[in-house]
Amino acid sequence: MTDPNDPREGNRRAMHLPSKLPAPVYRIRHLERLPLGMTYPAQVAHVVGLLCRDPLARFEASTYIDGTGVGRAVVDLFKQTRMKRMHAVTITAGTSITRTMDGWHCSKLELISRIQALLHSGALLIEPELADAATLARELQDFRVSFSTAGNPIFGARSGAHDDLVLAAALAIFGATRSEMITEIGLGCGMRLPG
Repeated sequence: MTDPNDPREGNRRAMHLPSKLPAPVYRIRHLERLPLGMTYPAQVAHVVGLLCRDPLARFEASTYIDGTGVGRAVVDLFKQTRMKRMHAVTITAGTSITRTMDGWHCSKLELISRIQALLHSGALLIEPELADAATLARELQDFRVSFSTAGNPIFGARSGAHDDLVLAAALAIFGATRSEMITEIGLGCGMRLPG
């Protein structure tokens, strides 16, 4: 039996942690579709500028960049800035996630499943005052799964619609929810732009 007057008992109670922590809530607080025709170096400069301002600079935000297809060239431009915490994600078919020397290979199924699960559970909130909030909501509604003749799922926007904001949000959620320990230190705004 414990003695409530024993000073050691208070320490034991203070060290007790709850058995279950509340589920995190993720908020999309910045959403921006860059203008069509904006050059890759200009896109990189714009993103680096965002990362060098508070609160992103203060919290040393990680950045997840689509390295699929022509995205590889954009990743190379970001690497020239010597940006810390920059992760290339190559979006693949299938169902797996693989860590590589150059970043991640992640299936579109995994990316979309994460964002859909958070949306349906109420754990993903999109700030309604964002200029592109309605656009993201529309893209999420237009996002479809179809199946190939072999029975493999194919994810994407319906014909004629965009899905770039959905994929950008999905990449951010992938980064925010991954369980791997982060060992990189600092973002630093001593980054240099290519060219």
